Amino acid sequence: MKNTVRLRSHSGVFANITLGLLPAFVVLALASTVQGREAPDIGGASRPCGAEASVGCGYPQQPPERTLREQVEYWEGGKASLEQGRYEEAAEAFTAAIEIGPKAGVLFIARGNAYRKLGKLDLALVDYDEAIRMEPYIASGYINRGSVYRELNKPDLAIADYDEAIRLDPGSAFSYNGRGNVRRELGQYEDAITDYSEAIRLDPEYAFAFNGRGNAYQEQGDLDRAIADYTKAIDLRPNYELPYLNRGNAHRELGQQEKAISDYEAALSINPNSASALNNRGNVYRELGKLTLALEDLSRAIEISPTFAFAFNNRGRAHRELGKLQLAINDYTQAIKLDPSYIAAYNNRGNAYLQDGQVILAIADYDQAIGLDPEFDGAFMGRGMAKLQLGGLQLARSDFEQVTMLQPSNASYHRRIAESLFSGGHAAEALPYARKAVELGGAGQSNARLLSEILASMEGAD
Repeated sequence: MKNTVRLRSHSGVFANITLGLLPAFVVLALASTVQGREAPDIGGASRPCGAEASVGCGYPQQPPERTLREQVEYWEGGKASLEQGRYEEAAEAFTAAIEIGPKAGVLFIARGNAYRKLGKLDLALVDYDEAIRMEPYIASGYINRGSVYRELNKPDLAIADYDEAIRLDPGSAFSYNGRGNVRRELGQYEDAITDYSEAIRLDPEYAFAFNGRGNAYQEQGDLDRAIADYTKAIDLRPNYELPYLNRGNAHRELGQQEKAISDYEAALSINPNSASALNNRGNVYRELGKLTLALEDLSRAIEISPTFAFAFNNRGRAHRELGKLQLAINDYTQAIKLDPSYIAAYNNRGNAYLQDGQVILAIADYDQAIGLDPEFDGAFMGRGMAKLQLGGLQLARSDFEQVTMLQPSNASYHRRIAESLFSGGHAAEALPYARKAVELGGAGQSNARLLSEILASMEGAD
């Protein structure tokens, strides 16, 4: 009897390798490379079993052919289930293969992958640990465990695993991509770009690495390079949703709203239930003043993902712009319940409370936002305006000074402070802010008009 394993190279070319009656773990270790390249953080080369291997290779006695065949059938069934998104069935099939014996590290990796897809990260970690214990020379065990550590927000452990995977297999694009992901999330953008670039050098058709490098460029503010990388990822993998979303976000940052909408629509053509694409498109519609369309998208995003705090926050903004303050407050409150550290939601609810005349509640929300981010200029601005309404000029002045210290060159902030003080009857206090607004923003009509009105009121008072 012969076993045939179909392998895929980095270039995407499949090759059929016909093997004699080898122990199942050899067949499975080879086949694992196919499954490994289905996802960005899964993969790695396996070391062949030979005389140089001291652990994890060979059996004292070769198992019966029937046992091997049955084990491979469960393996193939598990792979098929994993690829089709039937993760519970995949885990059960891999468990059956493990229980039949003989055991192989790749079986534990495969079951760990199924557990990871199910969100059972603790069980996935146990399986990856076992795979590494059995076959510590196989890079894929470290790659997959590093991915779980990343999801568990343990970046140091994740990087250590990717480092070991690279030591074992310096040609693994997956290891560099995975380490790049962690470094990017740590804000180490240059190191992340270096890792993504190495992954791309090793595998020029690795769409995930182009998308990741685009993320890093975007975080650095290099939007042109980010868009180029997202476009390359899309060219390589046209049904890959994330680069469309990311490119849309980059276009939005550039003020190219129509291009952003086009990208979000492309993402939705791939995944009509993409809550992220609906949220992002809804937010652009809101910015364009298309509030009915915005509410439709944001409500649909919430229907698909009821725990999506961003969508509640953005829908709250649309409700507020429509003057529906209580609906806005309700949405901001839900966003805060879902994410108690959501700074923008506290600030936005504070704005809605202030607009609704609930000044004390507004100040409480601004306090929360400032407590979470002591350099959040928008919350200082809102709190200053709220305190001014309560008659606390000295307290308001302190917040306004903090705003201008954080944003010394922002003409809009200086004008808003001047407007608030002037409308509150404090022309002398408003004057220096109005003059600074003109200085920073030029003699624009709004700035110049405000300054003239303040000066005229002061002359009349004399």
